[in-house]
Amino acid sequence: MKKIALILLLPFLFNAYTILAQDNEEDPDKSKVEESIIIWADSTFKEYNEPRFEKYRANYTDEYLMASLRSKGIDDRISELRKQYSSGKYTGTEKEFTATMEDLKSRRKEAEKNMENFHPKVTNYVINFWANIRLDSGILNYVNHKIILDDNFQVIKTKIVGNIGDNTNAKIAYR
Repeated sequence: MKKIALILLLPFLFNAYTILAQDNEEDPDKSKVEESIIIWADSTFKEYNEPRFEKYRANYTDEYLMASLRSKGIDDRISELRKQYSSGKYTGTEKEFTATMEDLKSRRKEAEKNMENFHPKVTNYVINFWANIRLDSGILNYVNHKIILDDNFQVIKTKIVGNIGDNTNAKIAYR
């Protein structure tokens, strides 16, 4: 029974993930992630410059995705109801329409309020951080770190995944 429920929910969860992923550039959490990484870099490296970020991804929890689907579903219902009313296809009275709209608006407001401080929102955030980092040889090398942060925007894991330049014997100069 659980497998059937999961199979039925999977398209909805994927759709919610797709909807949320489209807004990555506008995601207010992205700027918080970047700020946290700059703080981490300031305390980790002796010297670095020209930081750049790419491949941002928030791995949302199922609970958060379901809550966002609820909010989106209410918005869709409001839009559909307005379309029916304006095209003359709404079968109820104007009073019923107004009451239904007020109910939907209050439910949407409640859903949005629940989304504001939702915790845990993500299992983690993942982003690539590029920067010119001072090596123990004294030169700067452009290094790419894959960084994972927790739900509280704390760096929990880093891994060097690339660099530009040939300094195989040099190591990063840490604080």
